[in-house]
Amino acid sequence: MPLPHVTNGNINDNGNDNGNNNGNDNDNGNSKINDDGESNKDDLVAVAEGILKHTQELAAYLTEHSIAAPRLEAGARTKLWTTHTGPVEASRTALTGLMQHLEKLVHGPHGFLHEYVSGNWEYGALNTLLEFDVLEKIPRAGTASADELAEKTSLPAEKLLRICRLVACAGILKETEAGVFAHTAVSEELVSDAGFRAWVGFQLYETRVASAHLADSLRRPNPFWKGQAAFEYAWGIPMYEWHRKHPGKGKRFAQAMESVSKGLDPGNGMIIDWFTSRSDMHQDETALVVDVAGKTGSFAVDLAGIFPKVAFEVQDEAAALLKRGEASLPAELSGRITFRERSLLGPRTLDESSAVPRVLLLRSALWCLDDETCIGLLRSFIPLLQHAQRPTLLINDLVSPAWGTFEPHVERAFRRRDVTVMTMHNAKQRTAGEWAAVLRAASPAFRVEYTEAYSSHSCRGLWQVQMASGEDTS
Repeated sequence: MPLPHVTNGNINDNGNDNGNNNGNDNDNGNSKINDDGESNKDDLVAVAEGILKHTQELAAYLTEHSIAAPRLEAGARTKLWTTHTGPVEASRTALTGLMQHLEKLVHGPHGFLHEYVSGNWEYGALNTLLEFDVLEKIPRAGTASADELAEKTSLPAEKLLRICRLVACAGILKETEAGVFAHTAVSEELVSDAGFRAWVGFQLYETRVASAHLADSLRRPNPFWKGQAAFEYAWGIPMYEWHRKHPGKGKRFAQAMESVSKGLDPGNGMIIDWFTSRSDMHQDETALVVDVAGKTGSFAVDLAGIFPKVAFEVQDEAAALLKRGEASLPAELSGRITFRERSLLGPRTLDESSAVPRVLLLRSALWCLDDETCIGLLRSFIPLLQHAQRPTLLINDLVSPAWGTFEPHVERAFRRRDVTVMTMHNAKQRTAGEWAAVLRAASPAFRVEYTEAYSSHSCRGLWQVQMASGEDTS
């Protein structure tokens, strides 16, 4: 996914990044919203005129660039939905903010809140359709009655009719005649993209149950990392352990996270861009990249396909994940990707026969660890970073954006992620400054370059860490 906002720079002593804003978030609708009546933001006509203006601009842009106008019928496709930069994103952002504001003005506090909380019932209905594979039972280019779907899924017909009808009211399905349903572009997306469907299912079930217990988990002292996550309060055990005990849900979660990392999260793209910019390394046939906590090695496989001269070692403490990765490794990569079981924590040294890694890749391995554990893990890399070849520790992890970076309707997704991480894992999503403090505490001899990038759903930091030569590491 293209990244609409990127900042680059070194981290200063205060933990802030002092780079230049190379993105276009400040132009992605925020200034236009102001131009369209910030001083009259509660004037219905001013807001409506802003919506009309941005809609006309967007329609003109689509026509000028031969981009199909959006439709929601099954089979509809348009680059509008997959373009997340430039004028398209600017218009989308502006329109979203204005339309949400107009909705609040029209409905008022009571009406807005009523709709805001009533979505719970629609989420339960959609989750039922996913759990029983109901959408897959509807012909892609045809229709199916509630009775037919009930027969195929062993669900009671009268209950299934009500469930499908509610989902259709949201535009996910289409009720073509009484009790008969067809796909829309929305339901078609859920059928055709298994990874995204897994993510939607995870959000509708595990996260929804956990979020209902967030308040209960805070009724007693519950510090970050040391206390009990709302998920654990709800289910009795931490999330990863629960997924191991429920392998079906665990498989769905793994599929969901892989889909998110490829589609909704800028992290992998940041790493690929970094490697692309380092021709001195990815053209070196002796280069070795160690993917620390690399699970099944799926990302190493992706990198190996892009950079055919680089070798990879995937490390993880879960033998089952490594075995799964080895079993699915393409034959043409068997000589370039190896797997090694080792603990995430503990000292890291090289013997004389070991290859010296050019890059130690640490992806999404620190966010769920408390500061003390993070510092210990980072220090474990110092013996390797002190090697004469000066390897690089490349860290990619979640960041909580600074307050006020975005308009509230855009910022909402990032604040949602803050609460998600807290609810599911009792972890604190760190700001860039808090991450910088952890790195400084690990070693004052770390020399760090920092890049930050946003997608529509996630903020990521990329830290390039090297050891300054000849400096004390204590």
